[in-house]
Order: sequence, then structure tokens, then C-alpha cells
Amino acid sequence: MASREPSTTIACVNAWHLLRTAHARVEQELSSELSRACGLSVSEFDALFYLHLHAAEDPRIGDLQAAVALSQPATSRLVARLEQRSLLCREPVPEDARAVILRLTDAGSRLLETATVIHTRIVNDVFASRFTDEEQATLLAILGRIAAR
Repeated sequence: MASREPSTTIACVNAWHLLRTAHARVEQELSSELSRACGLSVSEFDALFYLHLHAAEDPRIGDLQAAVALSQPATSRLVARLEQRSLLCREPVPEDARAVILRLTDAGSRLLETATVIHTRIVNDVFASRFTDEEQATLLAILGRIAAR
């Protein structure tokens, strides 16, 4: 292990632990409520929301995989589950017989509306409401830098 100040090591480990704990708390609340009210997992919500936001970009499974941070097989299973529930559909790409574009169905859009209200309420109650507007802006900037790598 590289030589570091013990206080720096403790601070890094503590920061990571607190970030994971906060994430777990929010995800647990989201998972429970989205499942109960909408029959959705957090990943399924994320997929539907991504397709809603990116509908004009003709999203494909690879685009969705990057957005939901799942493996290719897990993303394919997620898409199959949502398609089986008639929440999304696959449209062929005329210039590429192997590719498909993913689209929300009307049922998927309606369910997403309900789920988004729940998602917003829980993220606000469990997380965002604990910060001032300035703290939220700072946190978003920091998390954006981390996410951008």
C-alpha cells in the first residue's frame, strides 16, 4: 500500500462508505416504492426514463446498456421483460437488419408518468431535501465531474 497520511486514508474510506450508504438508502426506498406502486425495478425505471428522454435519437440496446450500467445480457433481459409487459417495443432499422430501435409504448409512457412522480418524491424526501439550493448545485457539479471521468 502506498504511503499516505493516515487521516487522508481514513477520510477517503469514510467518504466512500458514506456515499455507498446514502446511495443504498435512496435505492432501497426507490426499489420498494417503485415495485409496490408500479411493478418496476430501479433499472427498469431508469430504462424507461432514458427511452423517454432520448426518443428523438432512435435509441438502441447498446445506448440503453450504457445508460443503465448493466451488462449486455442483463440489458437484453431487461428489454425483454419490458417488451413482454408492453411497456416498450422494438422497431427495425431499415439500413441494419440486425439493429432495433427501442420505443416506449403508450402504456410505458403512462406508467413512466406515475413512476416519475414516485421517483421524484423519494429522491427529494430521502436525499435532495437535506441540501440547500447551493449545496445541491455543488453536489451536482461534483458528481458530474466524477461521472464524466
